[in-house]
Amino acid sequence: MPPSSTASACARPTNTATSTWTLCHSSLPQKHRLRLVATDGAFSMDGDIAPLREICQLAQKYDALVFIDECHATGFLGPNGRGTDELLGVMDKVTIINSTLGKALGGAAGGYTTGPKPLIDLLRQRSRPYLFSNSLPPAVVGCASK
Repeated sequence: MPPSSTASACARPTNTATSTWTLCHSSLPQKHRLRLVATDGAFSMDGDIAPLREICQLAQKYDALVFIDECHATGFLGPNGRGTDELLGVMDKVTIINSTLGKALGGAAGGYTTGPKPLIDLLRQRSRPYLFSNSLPPAVVGCASK
C-alpha cells in the first residue's frame, strides 16, 4: 500500500469468515466511506470454494461491497459456468467480479472486470494495463461471451 493511502486491510484464512470478520471489523476504524471484501471464488492450490454466502451476509450487515476473483472458477463452476457466485446463488450480492479469459476458457488472451458503471469508467481511465494494452481479438471476445 502506498504511504499516502488511507485504506485499512485485514487478511483472513479462507474458511473462517465469521470469526476473522468480527476481529477485522472491531479493529478497523469507522472513518472509511467504503468497505470492500475481496476474495478468490475458488482457491487454486487446494480447490477450496470461498464461503460466499456467509461473506455476502456479513458484507450486507456491515455495509461493504464484495469483490471476487473468479480466475479459477470462470467457465466451469455454476450451472452455466459463470463462477462461484452462480454456484452458490449469490450473483445479486457480488458487486465486482474480476476474471481471465484464459485458463478454463481455452487459454485465450485478456480478462475482464464487471461492476457498477462508475467503477468500470474509472478503471478504463486510470488502469495502466488497460491503457497500454491492445484490444482483444474479435474471435476471443466472441468465444468468451457465449
